[in-house]
Amino acid sequence: QYPPGQQGYQQYDPNQQYQQYPPGQQGYQQYDTYQAQYGGVQNMPLTGFRGTVRSPGMVIFLSIITCGIYGIYWLYTASTEINSVLGYEATKPVYSVVSILCFVFSYVLMSQIDKALMEINRKRGRFSESKFLIWILLTIFIGVGIFLMQYEVQSTLNELYEGR
Repeated sequence: QYPPGQQGYQQYDPNQQYQQYPPGQQGYQQYDTYQAQYGGVQNMPLTGFRGTVRSPGMVIFLSIITCGIYGIYWLYTASTEINSVLGYEATKPVYSVVSILCFVFSYVLMSQIDKALMEINRKRGRFSESKFLIWILLTIFIGVGIFLMQYEVQSTLNELYEGR
C-alpha cells in the first residue's frame, strides 16, 4: 500500500525543506541593519551631539558643596550625554541613582564611562588609555579619584562639544 522506499512515513528530502525561500535566507529574517554597515555598534560614527559645556572646576566645587548630590546628578547627565554622542547606550545612567543605595554601582558606571571615553577618543583619532584603575585607587586611598574622574570626563566632553 506504500510506494517503495517509504514504509509508512515520508523520507526526508533536504531540497524540499527550504524550497519556498530564496537561497541564503533559508527561513530566517536577515536584515541589513544600520549597525551592520559599520561592522557593529563599536564602529558606528559619532552622532555629532553637542551637550552643555560645563566648567570642570565648577562641577567639582558643586559636588563638594552639595555633599555629593550634584555629583550624582552630574554622573547621570554625563552618562546620558555620552550615550547621545555615541548613538547607543554605552553607559547606564540609572546606575548613578542606584549608587545611592549601593556604591558599587558608581564604580561600574565609572568603568563604563572610562570605556566610552576611550571609544570616543579612538573615533576622533586620538590615543587614549584606561584611567579607571587610577580613579578607583585614588578614590579608595586618598578620596580624590572621583574628582579627578569628573575633571577628566567633563574636560573631554567640553573639547568634543567645542570642536577641539
